Amino acid sequence: MACADNSEAPLEPAKEKLTLMSLPVEVQNDIFGHCSQNDLICLSLVSKHFHELAAAQLYRNFHIVFPDEDDPAYDTPIDGLAGGLDTLATSDYNYARHLRDISLDTHSAGDKAEQAYKPYLYSVSCGKFMNTLLLLALRKATSLETFRWNIRVELSRPLYKALHQIETLSHLHIRMQAGPSLYETPPPLPYNFSQFSISPSSAHPPGPSYTAPPPIFSIPPPPSVFYVPASSAPPPPLPKPITRAKAVKRATLAKEPPTLSGFKKLKSLAVLDIDTLDVVSELKEAIRNSSGTLSKVKLSFSDALAMQARKPPPDIDPDDSDPDDEFQAVPVPPPGQGYHDDVSGPAKAFRAQEERKSQESVLGRIFDVESYVPKKSQRKSREKETAAKGDGSSNPGLEFINSLKEVSAKLMAHARENDEITSSQQEILDMIEAAARKYVANEEAKAKIAQEEGKPDASGSSSAQGTSTEKTKTEVKPVEEPSGSGDASASLFGQPSQIKTKEAQKDANPDDIDIEEPEEQLNIDPQDPPGKDGPATEPAIVSSSEASSSAEPASETYARKDENGRVRIHTAEEFHEKELLTTTPQDQAAQNQAKIDEYIRKTRGIALQSLSIYLIPVKASVLSRAIDLRVLRRLTLLNVGPQAPIWLHLQRENKESPLPLRKISTDNVSMVFLNFVSQLEELHELFMLERDTKYKPESFAPKTTTTIDQIRKIVLKKHMPTLKRLMIKNIADTAWDFNDKTIMLMCKRGSNLEELACSMGIRAIHTFMQHLSGLINLRALHIVRLRNDDTCVWVMRETKRFLIDNVSHHPELKLEWVSVDDDDRVERLIRPSSISKKDKQSKKSKGKQKAFSAMGSGAGFGSDTFPLLPPPDSWDLSSDSEDDDDLHETKLETMENIHFYDVWGVRIFKKEVVSGRL
Repeated sequence: MACADNSEAPLEPAKEKLTLMSLPVEVQNDIFGHCSQNDLICLSLVSKHFHELAAAQLYRNFHIVFPDEDDPAYDTPIDGLAGGLDTLATSDYNYARHLRDISLDTHSAGDKAEQAYKPYLYSVSCGKFMNTLLLLALRKATSLETFRWNIRVELSRPLYKALHQIETLSHLHIRMQAGPSLYETPPPLPYNFSQFSISPSSAHPPGPSYTAPPPIFSIPPPPSVFYVPASSAPPPPLPKPITRAKAVKRATLAKEPPTLSGFKKLKSLAVLDIDTLDVVSELKEAIRNSSGTLSKVKLSFSDALAMQARKPPPDIDPDDSDPDDEFQAVPVPPPGQGYHDDVSGPAKAFRAQEERKSQESVLGRIFDVESYVPKKSQRKSREKETAAKGDGSSNPGLEFINSLKEVSAKLMAHARENDEITSSQQEILDMIEAAARKYVANEEAKAKIAQEEGKPDASGSSSAQGTSTEKTKTEVKPVEEPSGSGDASASLFGQPSQIKTKEAQKDANPDDIDIEEPEEQLNIDPQDPPGKDGPATEPAIVSSSEASSSAEPASETYARKDENGRVRIHTAEEFHEKELLTTTPQDQAAQNQAKIDEYIRKTRGIALQSLSIYLIPVKASVLSRAIDLRVLRRLTLLNVGPQAPIWLHLQRENKESPLPLRKISTDNVSMVFLNFVSQLEELHELFMLERDTKYKPESFAPKTTTTIDQIRKIVLKKHMPTLKRLMIKNIADTAWDFNDKTIMLMCKRGSNLEELACSMGIRAIHTFMQHLSGLINLRALHIVRLRNDDTCVWVMRETKRFLIDNVSHHPELKLEWVSVDDDDRVERLIRPSSISKKDKQSKKSKGKQKAFSAMGSGAGFGSDTFPLLPPPDSWDLSSDSEDDDDLHETKLETMENIHFYDVWGVRIFKKEVVSGRL
């Protein structure tokens, strides 16, 4: 029976063995994401599937850092930039499709950083090669999300185009190049002079001749200094000044490929070190294209551009110079400029004032909240005033001839070979243009007067038509009081009706349109209704009986080409109906979303969560219209001019409804700012900076007059419980140095404080050591200036040691990074892990060698526990000395001389925060 029961029992299916390959792909990617770089390299050799998973992690981020020239730690023969780009661009396996983040950055900021990447500038061959390799890699990086270009190296136009075509790109950070762009429009195609004969009267100044057409892959050619002249005979040369003027005009009229304007649907945009205002239009279009998705924007001018708006330093009087400095090198003026240039003294101050006005309108132009009208030169305005005030007896033709005589003499005097057009020569050209315009305007006025008097004009109109027109004009009289009796002189809309004029009679008639050349007779834009820009036609005289039947106004008509190229006239209903039929649902949804974004941008502003501006003047009126203040959470304003009106406007907005602003960085601290910050509900990050008096470019804002007591009473007393990052840094004087009351308030209420940067005296630091236990979450401490009368180096070093010793008595503290009176170095505190007695007994039983290997295997630089090796002098001792291991252990160990840029995750040590710029 038992055997029968066993045979009848159903067999259970064998369970499949659970392996790594049976897990979902998402889980496998997560597992590989926790592996180190060395482990991933080994895993990529296991199988094809493992190679795919490992490559997705290894090539997810491509970060290149240009180290400082004086940093020997990064002196290595391995070229990560060239090797990485070569792998991404030329490998058989498409590693670039795994790219999510590309970053090129420097360790330092300012001039020191520019020296690090100087060999890679676009003006040299190495920079062009780097652009080409990066272009080839970006064409394969179809899933790129972040592109961070934090070096002042120009990007080529094909590289911009490749970035425009990456649909997943949502985070863009570009630091603009120094100086003007080196891009040049492609040269014209070569031509043979034997086939074409150019007459001197109609010949235009020819462009430079080249031996070959531009490359097929549309990479712009190098600058003109690298061009090789053609071997064929050049055309006969034209006068030098005219060639220069024509070349400049041609360059301005040429349409360049888009750079910033080609980006759409970005989530974060940073355009830093803008060196010319020509970028404003491109930047405006980029922000408009991403207005519905943008949440973070960073903008800044370069120091060179900002200095143009600053008042120039006073000229040094040669009589006040030191007699010992007589034998000094005299600066030689650049070619094309003499010693009698008009850029000295008051002229410099005037140009700086004009540049400041133009820079103040930049932010409004970028966010498209203020219209911009280019300012004309003063010479043009003077010419217009002279023309307006001049009497009619003057002869414009004679004035035109006299002006030509005068300017030709000046032009020949200033013309030199191999010189660009100077400002004085440009003024001369403006003078010629003004005289010509005046002459033409006078001739047109004469023709108009002759036409009104009935004289025959160029079109052959007779005097009879002129008299008939005058008759109709005299017959029509304005109606002062419209009556309901149906007067024939009253129009349909209660306005005086008129007979159709000559211009109105020239409206296009569908029967009179030439089908072969309709554009010449019907000057109508296919997308705009007729008569939108031209003069509107007046309604004809309508009698009272006809007014009731014609109560509906005439419908608008649209001209549109059909499939055969013929122009068809449609009513508004037919036109919009056909437009709806031709658009797809996706296009219709995109158009509706664009309309919604445009409406929100115009009515509420862009919904930014973070806005950072440096060196660009900011006005409260522009900020309130450009940004939705109800969404803004981080605001950074550095050297943007007087900020009191901005904080006053935010204070009024906060009274109406609480603002979500939680992170603020500023270098213009005033009482208005302190009062506004005190009214916020919470504050998580506060960076306040007062620059040195010798800082360039100097600020337009007045020097701060606030003290540390005012900051403590108004701001810190309320927001200290919620602050996580605090920087109060005054380089100019000691008005913001922490005193005993400020330190006690901070240590008592700052339980959530994680990062602190401040200055204090030698007495205040003793108070800080006594109450340090209250800062239980403090991770990084930067004492910017330790005020001490004793200049001995020993005092500074030992004071820092005393602080670290005090931290060792509080194991619950998280303080890890300490920097005292140092601009770029920090020390790391390492806490050894407490070893249990059971571990110690197992190590004793396994021997000294085993214990050494166990100690060394688990050590990691970034781990929370850092096992310490036993002292070297204890290795040769007997086993009895192992009982005294506790005597050789210390509570804290330090790693000295760590650069700020080697510290990750601490904001107060970032180079932008330390230098006070973006």
